[in-house]
Amino acid sequence: MKTFYSILYCTIRPNLDEKVSIGLFMGNDNECRFEYSADKLAVIKDLFSEAAYNSIKLHLRSLSRLSQDCTNDSLHAHKGHRIFREDYFGYLSRYAQNLVTYSEPTRIDVELGDQVFQKLFEKFIFKFPLTVEHTIKPIEKARKKLFKSIAEFVNFDVELKKDVFPGLLVPSKIWFIGKNEVQVTGESKDFNGVAHFIQQQINAHMFLVEKIRETKDGKNGHFFFIGDEPSKDLKENHKLWKAVRESKVLDLVPSSEIDKVETYMQKHGVEPMFKKTE
Repeated sequence: MKTFYSILYCTIRPNLDEKVSIGLFMGNDNECRFEYSADKLAVIKDLFSEAAYNSIKLHLRSLSRLSQDCTNDSLHAHKGHRIFREDYFGYLSRYAQNLVTYSEPTRIDVELGDQVFQKLFEKFIFKFPLTVEHTIKPIEKARKKLFKSIAEFVNFDVELKKDVFPGLLVPSKIWFIGKNEVQVTGESKDFNGVAHFIQQQINAHMFLVEKIRETKDGKNGHFFFIGDEPSKDLKENHKLWKAVRESKVLDLVPSSEIDKVETYMQKHGVEPMFKKTE
């Protein structure tokens, strides 16, 4: 799998091409990592006007949020999956000539992981920011737990094709799928993300579910959707969560109640939809 990294710089004096490394992006076809040094940014703060500093900080925070949303998106519908590519960072390295610039992406023959990312960060940027909260969200904890607890019953991260589900126009991904007397599927979503993208992802998932339901075994299938209620202050997000909750097709399960999924698998003798290879 192709892994690459790109270093982000803050431009201090453009006429002298003087810049300071501030962040590191690392990615491959399926996932990505991004981090910047808030400590280093604070040190160079006085070298910029207040407006310029705020612009830099907003750029870094936006990229951090976007990459996190991309990482948490199992449906691969988030726009990060389309722009977080090596060629895009090549484009940024040539044309992003502002307060924040990017190095030409460099390929590296290693698997993307936390330890590798931290080593590269400390080599090129600064001491790894231990003060940054890398809190695992409840929905992520639920996903990790289900990956282990229902592994014998389902296939995970499956690309479904029209030879199995004829109504599909293009291959579509689903988090997990199994079968007993009916099809059993599962998807998850953090409803605290960008509402527009959440809506796209739900619509894409509902289209897939409807195509599954058109098959004989899918007509009365059980379609789990793992997700927690967002803050009511996030009005659009809350509307989307409510729409899923009120759906007569999807079974919305809070991350704190995933034992419901585990119990269903055991009680109904669910088996993987596709034969697993060793």
